[in-house]
Amino acid sequence: MLVQRKGFLKMLEPDIYFDNAATTMVKKEVVEKISNLLVNHSANPSALHKLGIAAKKILENSRGIVSRVINCESNEFVFTSSGSESNMIAILGAIKPKFRNGNRIITSAVEHKSVLTCCKKLESLGYEVLYVKPKSNGELPVSDFEELVNEKTMLVSVMQVNNETGDIYPIENIVRAVKKKNSNTLFHCDAAQSIGKLDCDVKKLGVDVMSFSGHKIGAPQGIGGLFVKSGLKFCLVEGGTQEFGIRMGTENLSGVVGLAEVFKLLNPSEIKKRLETVELLKGTLVEELAKFQEVKINSSPGALPYVLNFSVLGVPSQLLVNRLGQDGVFIGSGAACSQKSKSHVLKALGLQNNIVESAVRISFFYDNTLEEVLRFVKILKNAICEIRSNSTRRV
Repeated sequence: MLVQRKGFLKMLEPDIYFDNAATTMVKKEVVEKISNLLVNHSANPSALHKLGIAAKKILENSRGIVSRVINCESNEFVFTSSGSESNMIAILGAIKPKFRNGNRIITSAVEHKSVLTCCKKLESLGYEVLYVKPKSNGELPVSDFEELVNEKTMLVSVMQVNNETGDIYPIENIVRAVKKKNSNTLFHCDAAQSIGKLDCDVKKLGVDVMSFSGHKIGAPQGIGGLFVKSGLKFCLVEGGTQEFGIRMGTENLSGVVGLAEVFKLLNPSEIKKRLETVELLKGTLVEELAKFQEVKINSSPGALPYVLNFSVLGVPSQLLVNRLGQDGVFIGSGAACSQKSKSHVLKALGLQNNIVESAVRISFFYDNTLEEVLRFVKILKNAICEIRSNSTRRV
């Protein structure tokens, strides 16, 4: 909610914000860093004068900070506008006919909409796209990918963590199996929900291309990242030299600085510490939800603690989301990019319509608290009782 105060717009913080998989709140120190940049370093990084050179130095310093966290060279990392744009560049740029041989693309049925949209487009252009479906427990079997790889397979694209359920997929093992069958196959990983939460070392994972978004980890909206392994012939469109010719246009320097500020804290010990904090929150919530009638957990037991998908049977998801919002509690009813359609992820898991239609998503960040979880449980209980009571009266 926005309110006007003496000519300024100020964001009112929600009482409880559990929709971090959609976007996180920008941290105060990030805002301060960006504000300083906008005041003192507004030049175009491509300009050849003194101010442009200073802006270019800031850009490249920021690139170095992010590159070190994901363990790649600075010239292997490209700044983009979002995770979705990164996915588009990764998929469409990697398969340009003059660069790649083959016509088979393999992905999963539970990828982010931006990946699936690209794949559907490629299908319409004559490419063969195969979709691996998960098992009912959320698992994406390595063997299923291995079986589909042949000499015509040019690209495999699999996310590391599912954005709706938090299910973790064995990227390192899938990459190894794919490369064993066809070493020329490019492997792309969407790390939007895993960056800053799991180890996203591109060398350990073995990926050729990896994409992510900044606003899932405390950076502002409008900034994303793309790793492209050195030596790859990789281009989406011609027309500019920025970002090594992969992503043209003047760089979003304020977003770049905000992303780098967040990445300064992303070392293995900090990531582990955050994970332990969130594990406690999720574990407590799962224990409390077990006391509710007709609640089904849709995330697998081994899912990333940051995300929990569950259904309150008989209570439509959007109705529950709206009701909780009246009490200052903000959660999601699925992927933020697909709010108007039923979850393709839950349907791919084989869940019944009544479960899919009542599914909601809780997504934590490391600054959420146990007190918020316990308050949420009480508010949730009251909201469900009220919705069911109103439904009974209408009948």
